[in-house]
Amino acid sequence: MSILTGFQISKLYELYNDIDITFTKDIVSTTLFSHKETFIRFGGSQKKCLLYSTSMNKGRVIVNTGDNFISKVKNTGGLVSLRLAFNVPNKHDIISFFINAKVTGYSAYTEGGSDLNYAFLSYTQRPPDDLIIILGQLLEANINFQKRKDFRIIINNNNYIALGFTSRDLSLIIENIPRKAVVVDLSASGIMAIGVKAFKFHLNKELIVKFNSATNDWQIKGQIVRINDITGRNDVVFIGIKLIPETIPVSFKMSIENYLKTTQDKEQPPAAGQAAVAEQPPAAGQAAVAEQPPAAGQAAVAEQPPAAGQAAGTGQAPAAGQAAGTGQTPAAGQAAVAAQPPAQQK
Repeated sequence: MSILTGFQISKLYELYNDIDITFTKDIVSTTLFSHKETFIRFGGSQKKCLLYSTSMNKGRVIVNTGDNFISKVKNTGGLVSLRLAFNVPNKHDIISFFINAKVTGYSAYTEGGSDLNYAFLSYTQRPPDDLIIILGQLLEANINFQKRKDFRIIINNNNYIALGFTSRDLSLIIENIPRKAVVVDLSASGIMAIGVKAFKFHLNKELIVKFNSATNDWQIKGQIVRINDITGRNDVVFIGIKLIPETIPVSFKMSIENYLKTTQDKEQPPAAGQAAVAEQPPAAGQAAVAEQPPAAGQAAVAEQPPAAGQAAGTGQAPAAGQAAGTGQTPAAGQAAVAAQPPAQQK
């Protein structure tokens, strides 16, 4: 977790205090949240619960209300304390804290008379700084990622590790068959990669882009939307891939955000309307990437093209300037991880 000044923490609270985050599997993995350390305290007792969602002002937990839980909480005036914990990266340690809250209502978790219920909590004071930093940086990364949808990052041998990759190699999975490629650049809307010429037969096909990362399982759905020849090479091509925004993991967005915050030499964004992967291929011999594309027949991208007559995807490539990664994204400021709670029942 980053070390921030009091002013920076207050700014995060001011900007994002009322945005709910649902603790999905992706969010739990990104924040290293520990479900087993989550409890709700009331009147000298405590009960295990599950965090469903939270903002900096309110939360929602799933709790077993058997054993007169609701009556016991009512006797305290509805006042409780919620204990949350997060694992510390690369350490056998946790960050834990209590948040003072008041139960404002309940609703059934499932139909059928189960004792499991949602309990709605309103925090009675500003939460600890640790929670503000964790939630605030997550929301900030998500929003900034959408704002930078046309901001292109050139991937080379000097920065791929800082971006969270173990190599520049990609696995492009088309119809359950992995095909190797090398990433050239990326943005929030798409990526450009280099692969064998046989990729021309997969134009407009959907695929899964699998990045090499030691700590994250980054598999993002997308579509091949353009193919460009490389001047002077007849064995490999540029592959323009549009990414599907809702399949991009939060941890991927945060890795990009952290890189852009720490790098000293940021790339200039493309001109207005220019797509992240819609540039012309470099002239012969120009160093578009830090290394030369693989030689013809090299194993990294050595697959055979389809047999003659198999023209499943032989349409013409889009004209230069056509957006390769211009899928619709949420409006700036909209939290992709926010969920509407069910109606409260007093």
